[in-house]
Amino acid sequence: MSQLPSERPPACCPYLFYDDVEGAVRFAVAAFGMTERFLDRNDQGEVSHARVAHGSAVVMLGKTGAHTGQRSRKSPTSSGCLNAAVYLFVDDVDAHARVAREAGATLLMEPANMHWGDRLYCAEDPEGQYWMFASPATSPP
Repeated sequence: MSQLPSERPPACCPYLFYDDVEGAVRFAVAAFGMTERFLDRNDQGEVSHARVAHGSAVVMLGKTGAHTGQRSRKSPTSSGCLNAAVYLFVDDVDAHARVAREAGATLLMEPANMHWGDRLYCAEDPEGQYWMFASPATSPP
């Protein structure tokens, strides 16, 4: 088992569930510009928990399946539905979207100015998790 990371995480972190946590970490790094902060491997060497970060934001990733004291976890792909998303602020939404697309993310909404003042795009990762990336719009919607 890995040592716990030494840095203190933000007070609130989204926690997403994946069938392949290690693959999800690799994808988040390549497509979304996240940095790997922590990998926890089980006795079989499989990553069961991870943390990725973008600036001060941290997203936790956990293994799907049955876990003691918790309800069964399913990814959007295996459950057939979506019940959570991550809304993350980045410096340049348009450049971020280009990198995500090139790395294999499915863009569900191209970058666009929103009426509340953010420029936003929406993407899905290979296991169907929903990610939204935004920055302040540079011109009125």
